[in-house]
This record gives sequence, structure tokens and C-alpha cells, in this order.
Amino acid sequence: MASAISRTLKLYQEAYSGHPKPIWSLFFLTLINRMGTMVIPFLTVYLTTVLGFSLEKAGILASAFGLGSLTGSFFGGRLSDRVGATVVIIISLLGSGLMFISLQFATSFNTLFVLFFITSMFGEAYRPALTVVVGDCVPRTETGRTMALIRLAINIGMTLAPTLGGFVAIQLGYNFLFWIDGVTCIGGALYFMAVVGKWPKSNRESREETQSAAGKVLPPYRNRDYMLFLLATLFMSFGFIQWFHTVPVFIKTVWGFDERYIGILMGMNSLTIALIEMPAIHAIEKNRKNLVAMRIGLLWLGISFIPFLLPKALILCFVAAILWTVGELLILPLNNSAALVLAPASKRGDYMAWYWMTWSLTNILAPSLGLALASEFGFSALWSLIIILSFTSLALYLMLGKKIMPDS
Repeated sequence: MASAISRTLKLYQEAYSGHPKPIWSLFFLTLINRMGTMVIPFLTVYLTTVLGFSLEKAGILASAFGLGSLTGSFFGGRLSDRVGATVVIIISLLGSGLMFISLQFATSFNTLFVLFFITSMFGEAYRPALTVVVGDCVPRTETGRTMALIRLAINIGMTLAPTLGGFVAIQLGYNFLFWIDGVTCIGGALYFMAVVGKWPKSNRESREETQSAAGKVLPPYRNRDYMLFLLATLFMSFGFIQWFHTVPVFIKTVWGFDERYIGILMGMNSLTIALIEMPAIHAIEKNRKNLVAMRIGLLWLGISFIPFLLPKALILCFVAAILWTVGELLILPLNNSAALVLAPASKRGDYMAWYWMTWSLTNILAPSLGLALASEFGFSALWSLIIILSFTSLALYLMLGKKIMPDS
């Protein structure tokens, strides 16, 4: 028992140690940025209760964020190869900060739609640029562990933001939410500008050295393996996203379990990811079992919907959530890592643009399509489709083999 505890503690210590200074800078920057994201969880409530828009118009306005994220992912990645990823991160934070502050002064539908689009465009440019910096600073055999660390910052920030945001909205008003979001983004940009100049030059990719080879490298849309990987990611992410939109509706309206149980399931997922993901991914990369873990993760993610095809039972909700959680912690950071491994250094930004555009497309289409399919054909048909898509994604992973993760 003592030796097992000792090995576990050592694994945790190894998982959190040895990260380059730039990665810790990105961790704290992402934490600050996500903790300040207080408006988004209350956006629909603000639009309907404060500004008086109908649910239909509020939904259209919310979709502007999705369209902006697609555009921001594209330009954020492309510009990372041309002006540098650190420059894009600074522009992203400053731009989204100023836009968040300006949003509180807009009241008309058209103005809000444009401002939401621009705000999201600036904000989402951050993700491909951040991933490019990770690829520049970290050996590809450790990118899964690094992306798990960044995901930890996102999860902590997004857990605290709604709680703090709800308190601020009630006690101080919605205007303060916009100010907090804006100021934290701008503060994050100032922090990043202060630390980026202190990064060791050896930790930054030499764009001059790799640019000469750029002409020999296929663009992402002509790279067959990368396109198949993105298709596999699209199928996988379609199912994953349903857990945040369609699954809670099913548990509440069809199986009749109230919000308490939904909150427990979601909280159990977040807590497990925060506690286990980092050491788990470190152990997987250390033993070069990336491909095996990714396939197991996809399998568990797919079969997490099978319990919903069975007769109603509360225990099945928890079984499904456990399967989903294990699938998530295995597949998501390693999926991020695989995108980096497949990306040539000279076109890393372009490749990351396409990767994050795939996730943006999922975030736009998956909620509406999932609910529409459930409404038209029933939840059982939707769960069956997701299981099929998950296994199709797994088949694509098997077909690509070690092209996804050659060092595993």
C-alpha cells in the first residue's frame, strides 16, 4: 500500500514538473482569461431578461459567437505563421477585451450581432495561436501532457466563472460582467507582454529556419491524412458536445431526473478531469501508449450513450457519466496533441487553424442538430447515430495508425 501511494505521488509530481516557463505563462494566462469569461454563461438570460429579445432572436445572436469563432480560428492560425503566435495572442486578448467592454453599450439587434461576431473572432484567435506556441516550446512526445495542463486551466476557470458571474450579476448588475470580462482580457494581454520577452529564445521556433521548407509542405486541405484526422475529430466531437446540450435535456425531460442530478454528474466529470487527467496523460506518454489510449478513449466515449438506450434508471446516468469522463480524459488532450504532431513546423499555424475550425464547426452545428434530430426522430435514434459516428471515428483512427502518433 505504501509503495503504491509513493508511486502515485511520484507520478503526480512528474506530471506537474518539467514544464518550460512559457507553458506555465500560458497556463496562468489561460486561467486568468477563462476566469474572466463571466458573460457567456449568462448571455441568453441577459438578452431575454435585460434587453427583452425573444428566445428566437437571442438564439440568432448567440449563433454570431459561433460564426465569429469559426472566423477567428481561421485567421488566428494563419496569422500565427505570418506575424508570430505570441503577437496573435496579444492582439486576441486586447481586441476581445475592448469588445467585451463595448458590448454593454449596444442594445439593437444588428449592432449586437456584429459586436458578438467580432468579439468571438478576436477571442477564438487565441486557441490556434496558443497551440502553435505549445508546438514551438514542447517536444512532441510531451504535447499531450502540456495540453492536459492547459485544459486544467480552462476547466478551473470555467468552473469559477459562472459562480462568480452569477454573484456579480445579482449584486452589481450585468454591466459589471462586461467590465470584468474586458479588464481581465486586457490585463492578461499586459501580463503576457511582460513575460514573453523573458522567454528563453531556445524555446521559440525559428520561423526563419523553417520558412524555407514551407514550399515543400502540403497545405492542410491537401494533406489526406490530416483531413481524415479532422473528419475523425468532427465525428468524435459531435458526440462529446451532446453531453453539454442534449444529454441534460434527455435526463430532465425523458427520464425525469431534476437539475440536482445533472449538476452532480457534471461536477463529477469536472472534478475527475481536474484530479486525474494530468498524471494519466503523463503516464500514457511516458509509456508511449498514446494510440492505445486514444482508441480506448474513443471507444468509451461512444459507449457512454448505450446506457441511455436501456430502461430508465438513475444508476445508468452515473454509469454513462463515468464512461464519458474516462473517454474525455483519454481522447481530448491526446487529440490536441495529435493535431500538433501531424502539423509541419513551417505551417503549424495553418494546420491549427483547420483543427480549431473543426471544433468551432462542431460547437455551431452539434447543439442544434442534436436537439433537432431528437425532436424529429427521438432520443434513441440520436444516441444510436452518435454511437455509429464514434465507431466510425475509431475506424479512421485505426486506418491512420501511427501516422497520428508516430512516437507511440
